[in-house]
Amino acid sequence: MKDLKGKVALITGGATGIGLALALQLAAEGMKIVLASTNMDRLEAAATQVRSAGSPEVLPLVCDVSDLASVKDLHAEITKALGAVDLLVCNAGVTTSGDFHLHREGDWKWVYGVVLDGTTNCIQLFYPDMVKRGSGHIVLTGSQAGLVPNWVTQHGPYTSAKAAVHALGSAMRPEAAGHGVGVTTVIVAGTQTDIMKSERSRPERFGEPLAVEVKKREARRIPPSEVAEKIVRGVKEDAAWVATHPDLKDRTKQYFDEILAAYDR
Repeated sequence: MKDLKGKVALITGGATGIGLALALQLAAEGMKIVLASTNMDRLEAAATQVRSAGSPEVLPLVCDVSDLASVKDLHAEITKALGAVDLLVCNAGVTTSGDFHLHREGDWKWVYGVVLDGTTNCIQLFYPDMVKRGSGHIVLTGSQAGLVPNWVTQHGPYTSAKAAVHALGSAMRPEAAGHGVGVTTVIVAGTQTDIMKSERSRPERFGEPLAVEVKKREARRIPPSEVAEKIVRGVKEDAAWVATHPDLKDRTKQYFDEILAAYDR
């Protein structure tokens, strides 16, 4: 999707972090932007910034992507207000901290609900429209933690949910290409976002927050604007994968070399 001007982009998790940074850059490209998140105050604040960045139209909408009914409402509102979505960015994400054995049923369901179900819910609603039109692009926000699950510990469900997102993007890409739709999966590592404040958005149906003291890990964290720049370039080039941290290439190779060695034993 080389020409973005005038097209419609939907960004879940769009009120802060990578989602907001991406919205700002897409606004500068002249795209109409739909920001979806769970908190209207943060959405309105983000929408003000995106309008100032040059978007011809900005629509902030509350949506819980873990709830299919909420995503259906989102689809209906966008279709009525702006028409079809050209660029779907499945970016909403949450995480927990603590050992696997400390995670309860609600913790697993919440993280999987947002990270994985949230992605598939959006694909169910918006991908068929793209297939019918024969055009569009989907961006899936993955994670280095999902690509190399033993690289970062203490994030339990998040690592496996993100690994599933990677598999989904890779599996969808050849099929989607046959319908004129691009799919880009983004491998995100340390970025300056609010993901560690995830519990503030946890719906009551998933129970109380998981309260575990975990030592903060030292890591190189880049500004979300750097991630957004790479994503925009990836969309324009129809890249299968976008990786945010080139310095992690060797660590990734080490992990896959360990897997490949099993074929020789």
